[in-house]
Amino acid sequence: MLRADGMPVTCVPALRQARRVADQAGLDAAARAANLAGALRTTVPERVRGRRVVVVDDVITSGATLAEAARALRAAGARVTAAATIAATPRRSG
Repeated sequence: MLRADGMPVTCVPALRQARRVADQAGLDAAARAANLAGALRTTVPERVRGRRVVVVDDVITSGATLAEAARALRAAGARVTAAATIAATPRRSG
């Protein structure tokens, strides 16, 4: 749809794990963020540097994965302008 509207959009698989992380199941939001801190790196910094980027993920739970992806992309010089997900998990009430 973006291309049909004249926007030059390219899909770039730009991230990969920099280190192993623990299983996220059962972790609260703070623990998920700590678990993912520094866990992603940009594989093609020259393709994202100076460009507007939309981060895409399948499911948002706490937002930790999206935050880490945005951090890694910004570190490579990208301008993260939005995030998109397919589904979200409901928040548990205390």
